[in-house]
Amino acid sequence: MVAKIIQANPAPFKQVELDSITLDIIENALRNARAEMDAVLFRTAMSPGIREQHDAFPMIAHCDGRMVVGQFGSFIHGFVSGYEGTIEEGDVFLTNDPYSCNGAVSHLNDWLMLMPIFQNGRLVSWAAMFGHMTDIGGKVPGSLPTDATQIFEEGIQVPPVKIFKRGELNREILDLLVRNSRMPEWNRADFNALVAALRLAERRVHEIIDRFGVDEYIAAMTEMLDRNKRAMNAIIKMVIPEQRQSFEDYIDDDGLGMGPYKVKCSMWREGEKAIFDFEGTDPQSISSVNFLLNEEMFKMFLGSLFINLFDPQILFNDGFYELIEVRIPDGSILKPKRPAALSCRTHLLGRIFDIMGGLLGQGAPEALNAAGFSDSPHLMYSGYNSKGEWYQLFQIGFGGIPDARWGWTGWSFPVAVIHQCAERVPGGLLPATDRALRLH
Repeated sequence: MVAKIIQANPAPFKQVELDSITLDIIENALRNARAEMDAVLFRTAMSPGIREQHDAFPMIAHCDGRMVVGQFGSFIHGFVSGYEGTIEEGDVFLTNDPYSCNGAVSHLNDWLMLMPIFQNGRLVSWAAMFGHMTDIGGKVPGSLPTDATQIFEEGIQVPPVKIFKRGELNREILDLLVRNSRMPEWNRADFNALVAALRLAERRVHEIIDRFGVDEYIAAMTEMLDRNKRAMNAIIKMVIPEQRQSFEDYIDDDGLGMGPYKVKCSMWREGEKAIFDFEGTDPQSISSVNFLLNEEMFKMFLGSLFINLFDPQILFNDGFYELIEVRIPDGSILKPKRPAALSCRTHLLGRIFDIMGGLLGQGAPEALNAAGFSDSPHLMYSGYNSKGEWYQLFQIGFGGIPDARWGWTGWSFPVAVIHQCAERVPGGLLPATDRALRLH
C-alpha cells in the first residue's frame, strides 16, 4: 500500500537551467538550514542525550524523498511506500518502531518525526529529525535493558502516526506517549524541540523558493544529488575492486552469557555498482544486541566514510544510493524478525564501521585505520531523592570515525555526559563529580 499525497496543485515542475552561482547559493542556504535545525534542537531540548551528546539527526529532502542535506540518509521512500493513509499539508508524522519503518530508526528510544513541506499546494520538500529519548517506558530506567528478550520489554512502540493533522496537534497521542515515560517533562520538551526544528526547515525552504522560484529550487536539489552521484561513482571505481573481498568481526557477548556473534561482509564491484553481502552473519540473538540494519542506513555509513576519507568537499546526500546494493539475510543478527529485542544495538553498529574499514583497507591500505567505534557504553543511575522526587542519571560514550569537520560525521564523539533531574541524592554523587564528567 502506498500513501496518497494530497496536492491542491498537481502541476509538474518545469525543467530549468541553473547558473553555478545560483546553485551554490541554494546549496549553502540548505546547508545552513540543516545546521540551524541542529541549533534549534540543542538549545530547546531538555534531555542531555540530545542537548549535550547531540544524539539527533536532521534532514531536508527532495520532494521525491531523497536526502539532499543531512546526516542519516533518507527513509522517506520506505515510509511513503508502507504508510496506509494520506499525506497532506500541515501533517507531521511520528514513529519510533524500527519494525514499522524497516529500521529507519534502530531502537525505540529514537523518536523520528517527518514533515512534508508544501508551497502553493505542491509538495516541494521533506524535513525530518529524530532524537534519542532518555526513557520511553522500558523495563528499566533509560529503556535500554541488556536482558530484554522481546521488544515489548523495551518501551512503548509507536507505528507511524499523524501527530499533527493539517496543522493541529493530536494532544491525546502525545499525552499517551509521555505518560509511558519516567521522564515525561524531558520527553515533552524534546518533542517540542523536534517540531521546532522541522518548522525552521519549512520556513527556510519557503524563503529559498520565494527568492529563487520553485522550479529553480527543485532543479538545484536535483543537481546536488546528481553531482554527488558522479563523485561517488568515481570513488567507488577507484577503491572497490571487482574481485570479492571479505572481512568479519565479532561481538563477544550478548549480555546473557552467549556469544560470540559473527558479522561477516563481502564486497565487490559489478560495473558501476558496489555489492555488500552479509551472507555468513550469525542468526539473531535472543537478547537486545540485535541491530535491524536498514539498507539505506548502511549506504549512509558507507558514503560518509568514503567522502571523509577521499574527498571531504563532496556534499554528502542520497544521490549515490543506486550505485550500492546491500544484501542482509533475514533472521540474522542484522535483520532480526519481530519481536526480537533491539535496544542495545549500538554494540553491533560499531562493528559495522570496523568491518567497512577492514574491507576497504584490503584494496586501499592507505585508508586503513584501527577499529574506531567498537562499542557504546551506557551508564545510568536512578531512584528517589530525600523529597521523594524521581531522578535519573545518564552517561554515554562513543567512539567514531575521525573527521576534522564534524567529529563522527556530525556527532560529538567521544563524549561523556552525566545529568540528573531533581536535586542530588544525599550522600551520593558530589557536586564536583557532575561537572567533572560533563565534557563539552
